[in-house]
Amino acid sequence: MTTSEQTAIGINEVLATSFVNAKAPPAATLNNTALLLIDIQHLAEPSYHLKNAVEAGLPEAEVRAALSDYEVRFNAAVVQAARVLNAARSAGIPPIHVKIQSLSDKGRDTSQLHTRLGWCFPPDSPAAQFLEPTKPNADEIVITKTASGAFTGTSLDSTLRNMGIEHLIVVGFLTDECVETTTRVALDYGYVTRVVSDATTTYLMEAYQATIGKLASYGFALTADEAIAEFAAMSSDA
Repeated sequence: MTTSEQTAIGINEVLATSFVNAKAPPAATLNNTALLLIDIQHLAEPSYHLKNAVEAGLPEAEVRAALSDYEVRFNAAVVQAARVLNAARSAGIPPIHVKIQSLSDKGRDTSQLHTRLGWCFPPDSPAAQFLEPTKPNADEIVITKTASGAFTGTSLDSTLRNMGIEHLIVVGFLTDECVETTTRVALDYGYVTRVVSDATTTYLMEAYQATIGKLASYGFALTADEAIAEFAAMSSDA
């Protein structure tokens, strides 16, 4: 075997061979599938970080340069998340929107972690607002959290079980933080969970690639086009 042939196989390809007698999950239907949108709000936007950094005294030009790659990937991910959301709505798949936000104006309910970091996002704060392309419709469920994972300290699990949800499709931010944490807990809770790889990103490209690559190696990722095609092909439960 040549050196080039040896290096053609990566760790994710190796991980993908680790399944022994893998059991197929229950089929996804319009009745047992939900779209989970994680933290698609102003606090994830590059412009939010730009403002904070400049106010802290960092040179604006250098901050813009540092954020430039993330900005391109973030904007592209929002476009894909909006496509997936529109497809879910058209198919009748319920979207569930999750965002970081305290319940009170003074943030007394904020988690200890966020409190120590100085993160307090009351309901009317600009940072807590949903982005326009993926904001909820009037009848869509919104879950607020003050932790990384969407299940931590929220009613998300009981809400999903009340709805009969078994399959979760996940989009949003950040890939290696709130999205990964939520996905791993969802998998531990028994939900068949997949992240839409082009409808998420994070600050560093290397961190995004590492997280998505590992999730994909276990079958826990798909593209926006694949998610949209699956939605269109789904039928209701018998």
